[in-house]
Amino acid sequence: MTRRLVLMSLSLIAFGIALLGLWPSASNEANALLLMMLTLQAAGQAAWHWRNTSLSQLFLSASLILNILLICTFLLPESWVGVDHWGDLLINLPGDWHIANIRPPILILFACFGLTTCALLRMRLGFGSAIQLTQVTLLLLFAMMSDASLSVASMVLAGPERITLTSFVSLLLIAQWIDLQPAFMQMWRRNLIPLIISSSITLVCLLAWQQQSQDENNRINQSTYVLGDKIATELSREINDQLNAMRRFAGFWSLMGQTPTRGEWQRLARSYYKDFDYFQNIAFIDPDSVVSRVFPDKGRNHDVLGVRLLDAQPDTPLRNPLELGIEGHTGIIDLIQGGKGMVSYLPVRDPRDGTILGAIAMVVDLAPLLDRAMDTARNEAFAVTLSERGNIYIHVGPESRLAPWGHRIPIELPATDLTLGLQPTQQFLAATRGRLPEVTLLTGMLLAYLLFLVIYMYRRVSQEHGIVKNANDALREEMVRRERLQNEIQWLARHDELTQLPNRRYFLEQVQSFSGKMPLTVMILDIDFFKTINDKLGHLEGDRYLQKIAAVSRAPVESAGGILARFGGEEFVVCIPECPRAVGRTLAEELRRAVQAAGLPQPATDSVVTVSVGMACVARAPLRLDALLQAADEALYRAKSSGRNQVQVAA
Repeated sequence: MTRRLVLMSLSLIAFGIALLGLWPSASNEANALLLMMLTLQAAGQAAWHWRNTSLSQLFLSASLILNILLICTFLLPESWVGVDHWGDLLINLPGDWHIANIRPPILILFACFGLTTCALLRMRLGFGSAIQLTQVTLLLLFAMMSDASLSVASMVLAGPERITLTSFVSLLLIAQWIDLQPAFMQMWRRNLIPLIISSSITLVCLLAWQQQSQDENNRINQSTYVLGDKIATELSREINDQLNAMRRFAGFWSLMGQTPTRGEWQRLARSYYKDFDYFQNIAFIDPDSVVSRVFPDKGRNHDVLGVRLLDAQPDTPLRNPLELGIEGHTGIIDLIQGGKGMVSYLPVRDPRDGTILGAIAMVVDLAPLLDRAMDTARNEAFAVTLSERGNIYIHVGPESRLAPWGHRIPIELPATDLTLGLQPTQQFLAATRGRLPEVTLLTGMLLAYLLFLVIYMYRRVSQEHGIVKNANDALREEMVRRERLQNEIQWLARHDELTQLPNRRYFLEQVQSFSGKMPLTVMILDIDFFKTINDKLGHLEGDRYLQKIAAVSRAPVESAGGILARFGGEEFVVCIPECPRAVGRTLAEELRRAVQAAGLPQPATDSVVTVSVGMACVARAPLRLDALLQAADEALYRAKSSGRNQVQVAA
């Protein structure tokens, strides 16, 4: 119970951190959407730790659906679902919803995705919970350490937001690790190797994502710089072209050697004005700095006729052409007609004596000039400014949803330090930035997860196979042992353990199998005075005598194709198939001599141990075993009565 309370407390603390960190800026759509997702996730995990499975699945599923939709905005190609399509889906929602400001950082999204799916899969090791939590740990570390510039066209992971989000994910991650720890410690051997391999792959994918994201940023940065440089070059070229044209225009009036009449001025100035429609006006200024001619002379331009410029603009460079006979150029100034612009003054001289007849003023309105230079760029994709020494004079394009970076490119113009500023919009970045980094990261993490499952299941099956194999080997050994024991029991049931000879039962079975092999000879061997041996030498010595006699008797019998068995006590019995009476008697004598030759001391006679043999033979069927044994036993009795150590044959 205490453990569950601790885990629930961690989830609730995480929710409180998200609420305090994101609620003050919840008017920001990205924060509001993120707060909704994190709230559902924290509630779902808290319900899981409380073991309320149904409520946990409800909250976590809702959070997962929202998470997947946000991930899709990063992964789906522009040709499938473009930024404009997302905008069409969001335009009907209240507020300033657009693709660039609803997307949290991709690393945080993937981390939340891993935590949510891990909880939905009930944090089971068999479902890969260990690698999921390890991947979330690596994602969190990269989110803490990665450059904020990698968060392109999304919520910037920096400042308080970074602290809020990383703290939230950290607390939920710690709670899940604590919940998984008992099972992981119990089965760490099975998880360790696949965890190391899959974690290494995940780390490589994160490094690849970081590098690809940086490359993608550099590509966009370079392409936008090239565009800005092109606009700056176009501006410089346009102004220099019109300045050269005005020089020719001024040169024409110098050749005329007179002040232009109104009709001549209107006719000639019109052609130049048509070529450079961004002119505010073209004016002729007399030596006293009074504007005497202007084209076009309507509207605000008409108001400047008769104005003495040295009075209206004392610091104007008009003195250069009127007093020194050289060109004069202003920087960015407030025009008398209104607005911002640039003025170039070109002297007009009398070719005969060099007298200054006046000056031609070329007044350029920068706003239409900038619009014309930006024809190659999309006005909604970039904000372009003209500034000088930090003072912004002209701004063209959107003023909000701009990227946190831009370019400052100097424009080569006379008498000015004009700078062109180009700043892309978040929407342009979202549409232009390639999906490869995020696709690489997601694909690599999925492959690492699947590889973990494959290796985990392989090791699990291998271990279970090993257990089954060990059980089978143990069973096989037990069966062999039982079979060996059974054989031993069967052998003991048919043999005498002391002499290793067949016993009476086995002997009788074998004699029955010899019934078709006539003539059949049976012998009974009895050790003479065996009781004396046991009494004087002991039973152990008596047993040794039995073993010795069995050993010396066995070879002749088995070489003749017969069987030797212990019949009981000191008696042995022999059965030889297909053995005539004469051959049998010879073999009986051989057995008697073999025992005597063994040289076993006989305390009863102070000599060696001997045997008495009774033999019986049946020449043809039928075999009456009882009668045959009885006859052999009677013959043995006669051998005993006749002095022992001899062979007697039954009639």
